Amino acid sequence: MILSLLTLLLSSSHAIPSHLSSKTIYEAVRGDIHSINPPLPSCQPQQLYFLLRHGSRNFGTTTTDRIELFLDQLKKNVTKGTVVLPPSMEWFKTWEQGVYYKNYDLVREGMLEHYNIGIRFKSKFPTLFPAYFIDNYSLQATYKQRAIQSALSFMYGILQDTGPLKQGSDRLNLSTIGYLPPGIVIKSKHEDKLLRFMDNCPRYTAYINSLKWKDEMYKFEESELYLNAVNTLSVAANMTLNVHTAKALYYLCAIELMSPSQANYSQFCNVISKDVMLVYDYSKDLEKYYEYSYPFPLSSKMSCLLLKDVIQQLNSSSSKPVLKFAHEETVMPLVTLLGLFNDGEILRHNTTGFLTRKMKISTITPFAGNIAFVRYKCGNEDLIQVIINEKVQHVPYCSPQGCTIPQLQNILTTNAGDCDFDTMCGVTTEDTPTLPFLYATIAALLTLLLVESTYIFFHCVKRSSLCVEKQPNVAQRLLSEEYYDGSNEDEDEL
Repeated sequence: MILSLLTLLLSSSHAIPSHLSSKTIYEAVRGDIHSINPPLPSCQPQQLYFLLRHGSRNFGTTTTDRIELFLDQLKKNVTKGTVVLPPSMEWFKTWEQGVYYKNYDLVREGMLEHYNIGIRFKSKFPTLFPAYFIDNYSLQATYKQRAIQSALSFMYGILQDTGPLKQGSDRLNLSTIGYLPPGIVIKSKHEDKLLRFMDNCPRYTAYINSLKWKDEMYKFEESELYLNAVNTLSVAANMTLNVHTAKALYYLCAIELMSPSQANYSQFCNVISKDVMLVYDYSKDLEKYYEYSYPFPLSSKMSCLLLKDVIQQLNSSSSKPVLKFAHEETVMPLVTLLGLFNDGEILRHNTTGFLTRKMKISTITPFAGNIAFVRYKCGNEDLIQVIINEKVQHVPYCSPQGCTIPQLQNILTTNAGDCDFDTMCGVTTEDTPTLPFLYATIAALLTLLLVESTYIFFHCVKRSSLCVEKQPNVAQRLLSEEYYDGSNEDEDEL
């Protein structure tokens, strides 16, 4: 019975898994910009406003530690004979682990994602990408290295074979078919209310520190459906997994998909059936959904300055492309502010129809996820086509063909009022933090520590069968239920 189940689970095709929530690679879910038609046959593209999340990246210290400790434990158990691999996992005995760097820099997959997006968009809209002079482009990235790397990768796709940087090029024999490095505007996080609005909104920071946005994910992970998924995965892998070591295997699938040696294919992913993957996908979606989207209205309202900039840029006489490279927590609030992917009711841990939800993070903000606003001249009217991950989206309150500037302005006013950022966020001063502010920050951190400790204690008591009673070393602690409660497993992009 178990062998037949394994055969079924591991006989899937090598299609790239597309249910890895925000850790889904772009190639798994993207459309094709070349298949998109203008709003009307007579329309001609005039300008592009393009917001992109950074590409596929390393997973940071905490998640990577858990992946590596899970692998170390598995290797030791296989060597000792305490875990007997099923026939379909015999490959693991000769599998060679790559290097998992514990930072957030782009991996090669992430560089290629943006490079190829640049190539495709320039091919689709050649008139929107003029010869490069610094005043011909509006190019901005956040201060994070992964965003800067993404911008450079994208612009290499745009500007390759147009500049002086080429092997053998010198002052007397200057190349014109090499690389042309672009200029990028980068602001510190507290100066950047456009792309790092979440860093400049105290009320949002208080919400994040409260950890309330994790409640529904925690409840879902205590559900019968989720625990059954863990059991199913334990059977497939022929080893005893708890709630969170099973999640380490899910992340192992994600990180291996980005490995150059895997070519968007990982045998670890084949251990996880689609049904199980959909459960884990929803768990992570609940976390991101409550962090950035509809359940907490301020999450989207605070992106109003960004939508305001979209409107101003597309309503100007300029035709230069506006290119912004940022993060999931930049893209998702803007998508929400536009009213896109709204399921009509708030998703919860016990939502029965979650498999058919509109708000599916992997298809909205995968690595390199993006939203493009293309302004077309259609006779006497301008229409703005909204494109997400190279697929046209119909924006509520706009016509099926696209949005007009007044319609976008109406969306902004309806969903964010007059966009008074400082008032909605509770900003009282733009000066250096005062002593009372520092006291308040320290108090918030102490409160966070108390909440976390209390949660971990009761979480472990409720799942006493899954908790590790003794933790004699760091490895056991990192893989234990009580430490790996989910609060630190996926260091967010903030």
